[in-house]
Amino acid sequence: MLGKRKKTLMMKVFVVFVSFAFATAGFAARIIPTGKVSIIKDGKVVGEFSQEAPLPEGALLRCEAKCAIQLDDVYMVVEPGTVFSVTPMADRHELLVQEGTVYYSATESTRPIQFNTPAGNATTRKLTLTDGELRGYVRVSGNTTELGVIGGGTMMVETESGELAITSGKQVTMTLTDPAKSVAATGGEEGLSTNTKYALGGIAGAVAIAGGVALASSSSGGSGGGGSPAVP
Repeated sequence: MLGKRKKTLMMKVFVVFVSFAFATAGFAARIIPTGKVSIIKDGKVVGEFSQEAPLPEGALLRCEAKCAIQLDDVYMVVEPGTVFSVTPMADRHELLVQEGTVYYSATESTRPIQFNTPAGNATTRKLTLTDGELRGYVRVSGNTTELGVIGGGTMMVETESGELAITSGKQVTMTLTDPAKSVAATGGEEGLSTNTKYALGGIAGAVAIAGGVALASSSSGGSGGGGSPAVP
């Protein structure tokens, strides 16, 4: 009788262990390319792949064609030619974008996203959602960075000079200027840094900006089961 109970207990422990292992594997960060992805180090391509694979966390990547990034609480779509890296951390996600555009979908459970760009850094804070999911983007071109909300609510972002609210259809533009010169901010914002200009504006033609990325439900459930940019 004791032996039977022991075997039953061991079986329960085994089932719990297997379930935990599968759950953990299910949340592994993935990259889903539609073409070649280059791994860059010191300005040189040191590796390439073109199939779905575990995300090379922290590595500088360039998607030669559109690709998707699947994290446990956020989903991203990367435009062709974008140079970026993603580093998931316990308290945030670090998204470095040197050039190009990354779209993302976030929910209230999404950890803060820290955007690192040539024009400056910003971190998402409180999200006020209107349809369960916020759809936004970061676009870098030269010394200019745009952080925008395509739809789904309002996003607070923390910059070196304080917090800004980005509502649906709006964007914040950060432009790196001469550090030796003070610049005036537009859009009614005050207390801005002397080497980065922040401007508020509207997003004209969100569909055109998205470059054809469909904002639809993801069958992979990367954003808690809500709608997200479709897997390319």
